[in-house]
Amino acid sequence: MKPTSALDGEIIQQRSSYRQGLVLGLTMAEIMLLLVFCLLIVMATFLTTEQSKRVAAEEKLLQQQEQNQRDRDMVAALRRNSAVLEKLQAFSGLTDPKEIDKYWRELVDSQTAMADLQKIGVSVKEVRERLTDLEKLRSNGLDIDKALRDVDVVNAINRAMAKPGQPPPSTVDILSAIEKGMTGAGPSGHQWPPIIGLSEALGYTFKSGSAELSPAFHNTLISKTPNDILKYIKKYNVDVIEVVGHTDEQPIGMRPSNLDRDLLAVLKSTANVATLVPADNAGLGLARAVSVVSVLRQSSLLAGYKLIPLSGAQLVNTDETLAILGIPANVPERRRIEIRLRKSVPQETTASIAAEPILPKPRPLAKQPQQPRPPSLAPKAGPRQIVTPAN
Repeated sequence: MKPTSALDGEIIQQRSSYRQGLVLGLTMAEIMLLLVFCLLIVMATFLTTEQSKRVAAEEKLLQQQEQNQRDRDMVAALRRNSAVLEKLQAFSGLTDPKEIDKYWRELVDSQTAMADLQKIGVSVKEVRERLTDLEKLRSNGLDIDKALRDVDVVNAINRAMAKPGQPPPSTVDILSAIEKGMTGAGPSGHQWPPIIGLSEALGYTFKSGSAELSPAFHNTLISKTPNDILKYIKKYNVDVIEVVGHTDEQPIGMRPSNLDRDLLAVLKSTANVATLVPADNAGLGLARAVSVVSVLRQSSLLAGYKLIPLSGAQLVNTDETLAILGIPANVPERRRIEIRLRKSVPQETTASIAAEPILPKPRPLAKQPQQPRPPSLAPKAGPRQIVTPAN
């Protein structure tokens, strides 16, 4: 046997020679096998891609062959039917079979389109008329899409400017409204009609505590105020006239009111406004508004417009803030009439007064002998004292 040291040296030499034939821990044979495997994967992917392309090309070729076969069959049918061929050549002026085939296809598509139009109720005559109209628009340099948008705009303007119970606005009215919007003075945004203020501080007075107009105020309501209102009505295209009566905070003394009974009579001009007796500032403001409306209703300039009396009582200051301080002072500026203008809101009107029910007539009662009435022990009521209001 060899010595141990010599044997160890031989083993170490063999291991060193073995390690000299390794790359990354693999032998050359293993590396070659790995490379072959990678090449096979790449080749398989390439073959799969090429096969997909080939299938798509075959399908496209098949479709093209089917289309060519249909074209050949159609051309052959046309050739067999000389009458159809002659008519197509006469109408189209074509001699090339391909061009004739294209012309035939267009005829078939047109027939299908006309059949679809007739299903929805459009006749051939209407189609021809619309085509003529389209040609006129194009010859005048008008864009069809723009014309359709313009129609929508005009319809929207008509809806915005339409008044209940009146015909649609004319072209002149529409142009005037557009010009007014483009050249109107003032800040941008909504332009509201101004409030016409008629206060006692400016000489528009009532009798104290009453809705009776002073002669000067009455004359102004007849001669000047209707013209001012009509000017704003035409400028801002409104049709509702609200007359609001305001008072100051001086209280009215205790007294019975007859507004519920006599307001309508004053509006109908069958009763004198001086007969109205309000019991508080709310009633006084409403009575004075009714007094002004009863005069404005007599003006022919405001006929056809809506006049509405309202009451602001003592609740609104001249700067349109709530009067919540509770100062019962004599303020002529707060005792005023405000005329506000606005556009009415279209809505369905309903009857405000229900029909009176028909009741059966009561049967006449048998006459009873009159009994003597006992003398009353209560003292007779004296005349009621009415406190003169301060407003």
